Amino acid sequence: MPTLPMSLNALVVFIFVATYLGIAGGRLPGLQINRTGIAIFGAIMLMVAGALTVEQATATIDYSTLLLLFGLMILSAQLRVAGFYRLVARQVLAFAHRPFTLLVGIVLASALLSSVFANDIVCLAFTPALCEVAQTARRNPLPYLIALATSSNIGSVATLIGNPQNMFIGQASGLDFGSYLLVMAPVTLFGVAANALVVRWIWRAEFTTGAENAGLTPLPHELVAFKPDYRSIKKTLLITGLLLAAFLLGWPRDLCALAAAALLLPSRRNPSEKLFALVDWNLIMLFIALFVIIGALQQRGLMEQALAGLAGAGIHLDQPVVLVSLCTLLSNLVSNVPAVLLMQDIPGATARLWYLLAMASTLAGNLTLLGSIANLIVAEKAAGYGITLSFIDYVKVGLPLTLITVIAGTFWVLFAA
Repeated sequence: MPTLPMSLNALVVFIFVATYLGIAGGRLPGLQINRTGIAIFGAIMLMVAGALTVEQATATIDYSTLLLLFGLMILSAQLRVAGFYRLVARQVLAFAHRPFTLLVGIVLASALLSSVFANDIVCLAFTPALCEVAQTARRNPLPYLIALATSSNIGSVATLIGNPQNMFIGQASGLDFGSYLLVMAPVTLFGVAANALVVRWIWRAEFTTGAENAGLTPLPHELVAFKPDYRSIKKTLLITGLLLAAFLLGWPRDLCALAAAALLLPSRRNPSEKLFALVDWNLIMLFIALFVIIGALQQRGLMEQALAGLAGAGIHLDQPVVLVSLCTLLSNLVSNVPAVLLMQDIPGATARLWYLLAMASTLAGNLTLLGSIANLIVAEKAAGYGITLSFIDYVKVGLPLTLITVIAGTFWVLFAA
């Protein structure tokens, strides 16, 4: 292919920078357009500018990641429709008779569920019930809500299906599912324990002896009266177990996830359109747009030039500390999925570097309220109950927790991988 004129290369860089700045801001002033819309606009502008053809844009899309993501979304949607997440939330809240017990239950349940299912769905299910219990008992809901968000992020680092960026990393790198789990399980366990301790320390007034003795009131009537579809839950959990076994055996993750989704679609109880309505098409379209944007930079050699420029400045992405630091920063500027797609061209990437990228991009989501979608879901749902989760309230826990977990996780991966 002939070399592009410098003016067109400059235009490509301008569109890329403008798009990522828009993604970082979340919206454009005066316009009703979100991050996905901004990314789609940028991808289309690159094609209109001639940076790549429609055929080339199509070739940049990683369909394997999208198919895996879609299959797992159908699985999670089925559990949501059947009431599984609300059932777990009810059991956790019923078990907790003291504030600290409630905190531990939330941390463990959200982390475990988020390692297999989408953490945003976990937060959607837990937040309303948690707000109702806290308000009825006249407790401060903030430490529990923050623990819910941060633990869902921590839990999702455990597997290659725990969050969207991990799915991409797993498909792009060819990492073994079981090997990754063995390395990251200790990181997750440490993070869960650190989370409970940090939240308890920062919000210690909520967990003093006097406060603990106050106990919790009975569950809200709506949550008690709720009747889950146990038959659908059992069927879906069985399929989920078989799917995880297939992943551990090294079978193709995208095809296995689609097969699992296919088994759930024929149903006498839940119409398929109900499941499709719960698929996060917004996230899928964001992935497609980002694939095109990054693909345009790669095809024009701009990514290679950028990496060479960084190397000339002494910044080498194959150095663990540099990789983790840059990933943590970018994940909080533009969110973790755009950050990972931007950093995928690691020179001489090894399994250890991919582990570090997955770990840093996920745990970095705990730094600020804007660090992950799960955080925003908790804040938005809580606002519906008149509860304000502010940026400062969140960062009081997020900052020390992120520093502790990212540093500890980096040392562990360098030792274990």
